[in-house]
Amino acid sequence: MKKLLILSGVVGLVSLVACEDHEVIPPPVPIVDLKCACDAVINDSAVQYTDTCRYFSAKSIVSGGVSKAAYSTTIQLDNLTQGMKIEICSLEWTDDGSNTPTLAQWQTYFDNNMAPGYTTGTITNGVKVWWTDLNNKVWVSDTGGICISNFSFVSMIQDSDTTGDYMLFEASFNCKLKNSDYGVVDSIKCLENGYVKSAFRLE
Repeated sequence: MKKLLILSGVVGLVSLVACEDHEVIPPPVPIVDLKCACDAVINDSAVQYTDTCRYFSAKSIVSGGVSKAAYSTTIQLDNLTQGMKIEICSLEWTDDGSNTPTLAQWQTYFDNNMAPGYTTGTITNGVKVWWTDLNNKVWVSDTGGICISNFSFVSMIQDSDTTGDYMLFEASFNCKLKNSDYGVVDSIKCLENGYVKSAFRLE
């Protein structure tokens, strides 16, 4: 009888353990790696930014007509002033009311613009670089003169997560920078050996 009671107790304990609810752990949510970095030599002085990445878009929506969008990213120090901004424009598409190009249109646009020229004067399509210096003065890319001017995307990878769709990229560039805030019209600096790793966001 004693053996039977012990056996019944063991069976009851096993049944109790077997009936416990097990916690279901969902699979990890994929997160896009949005690390950014930018460095360059400007008039023989090295600059480097890695603290903060931000993403923007500017659109001109025409219902039933050709709409346009430009995409930019800034790589800044944590004071959100000094840093570099890269913009590419303009993606054109016929809007369907969503005010945003499709992911396929977005992907095709970047695939076809791996070596964009600089936007200057009447040239509105291409890439533009802004540099904010230590004194919070903004320098803008230009071409010509004694500075080398080129820009090329070394890599482009489309990735998505719960925060949105991104085009991760690395690029190398050289350009002339102009600024008139120091009392001299069109002060010039040469940006050389520029490198940027960041992303554009579809919005």
